[in-house]
Amino acid sequence: MMTGLLQTRAYSKRHYVLVMAFAVVLIGLVYATIVYVQPFKGGNEVPTTIETTNGIEKQSLFARSAPTRLVIPAINLDTTFVPPLGLLPDQTIAVPDSYTQVGWYSGGATPGEIGPAVILGHVDTKEGPAVFYSLGQLTEGDEIQVTREDGTTAIFEVTKLQRYPQINFPTLAVYGPTDDATLRLVTCTGTFDKGEQTYSHNLVVFATLKLQ
Repeated sequence: MMTGLLQTRAYSKRHYVLVMAFAVVLIGLVYATIVYVQPFKGGNEVPTTIETTNGIEKQSLFARSAPTRLVIPAINLDTTFVPPLGLLPDQTIAVPDSYTQVGWYSGGATPGEIGPAVILGHVDTKEGPAVFYSLGQLTEGDEIQVTREDGTTAIFEVTKLQRYPQINFPTLAVYGPTDDATLRLVTCTGTFDKGEQTYSHNLVVFATLKLQ
């Protein structure tokens, strides 16, 4: 439409100048809008806008940055992370190859971003307790600290603990999108089947980012 206006010879020279000025202003406004909505790629002091489940845009307090350390004072846990976990060929999530470290699922949010950040850890070994052995002792309100690669620390508060049969694991509740920055800690619990070498249930700790 603007091109047609500029090419119409019936307009006076004054009208042509006004149209050109309007075009310059319009282009400037469009450019400013594009620059403004571009995601910030530096530190986490500038919010990142993310579309949530209900279609409403919310601001994440943290930019994307992988976790490096997990501290849970209530159960004296202080550990680091194995390389990020992905999906296995059967589309299940890989588990950490360490019994003393935890693993973060890289297909989800990083701790502090809008959405669920999922951290997995073993409960025990043939020799004794593993990193998440005491996870079931957490209670509502306990604090979880996650240090990230960018040097920041996201602090979460436990909201609930749930135990689910492994044959009926609530994938959507654990890995599905959320409107806030959330955290899920996952391990095994229940009865151990020596033949199958598996536990009957999973323990999931749900936590929400504390706004500081």
